[in-house]
Amino acid sequence: MRLMHISIYRITKQCRLLRLLLIIGIYCSSEVMRQRLTIFAEPGRVECYHQAVAATEQLQIDYKVIHGGQGEAHINFNIMDPSRSLMIVELKQSENKHLLIAQQTGIYKICFDNTISSFNRKIVTFTLEVQAANHAELERQQLLQEMSTDYHFERSYTHMHDNIDKISVNMMRSRQFQDHIRTHEAKDRMLAESSLALVNYWSAAQLAAMIIVGLLQVFMLRSIFNTNGRFYMFWRNF
Repeated sequence: MRLMHISIYRITKQCRLLRLLLIIGIYCSSEVMRQRLTIFAEPGRVECYHQAVAATEQLQIDYKVIHGGQGEAHINFNIMDPSRSLMIVELKQSENKHLLIAQQTGIYKICFDNTISSFNRKIVTFTLEVQAANHAELERQQLLQEMSTDYHFERSYTHMHDNIDKISVNMMRSRQFQDHIRTHEAKDRMLAESSLALVNYWSAAQLAAMIIVGLLQVFMLRSIFNTNGRFYMFWRNF
């Protein structure tokens, strides 16, 4: 009888271990939709993007205006739910970050409104991330509560989960740092291109002025030595 109880205990423990490993696999392989885009918001227009999100999923968006043309680097921003009710409205913001939990399933509308500008085109970079509902975390907590009597197993699992969290945090920080570098690189490139265009225009204007002044000088010199011309009579009066 004692051997039977020990066998049943071992089988139960193995089943719990198998269930825990399955939950860890689900937790580690949960899909996260993440995309980064750079858009051109034309003056007087609204650029909108649509994203399908299921209820209880997390929608995170991080945007920044990296170039404002000849004006200020800001833009209007709003998010609408599937029923087209405004969830977030922002006016004249250069950058911001939002985290939302979807209350209903459908198409969410994300808009960048540049109607505040009549002539300046804005360049906006934004990161859109959709995370699935964290059902695996709830199951993990329930399983840990059921196995609270097995101290060593819980301790080893907690240690492993902490390492996974540290790796995830480090990867996220590395990704954010890379995005920060890309944003500054795009901003510096736009500034260099804008400066190059300004130098080219100024050089062309100076070249045109030099040609006009040279032609005028040639004309004036020829009129001085042409004794039959009208300008020669004009210069003689002086």
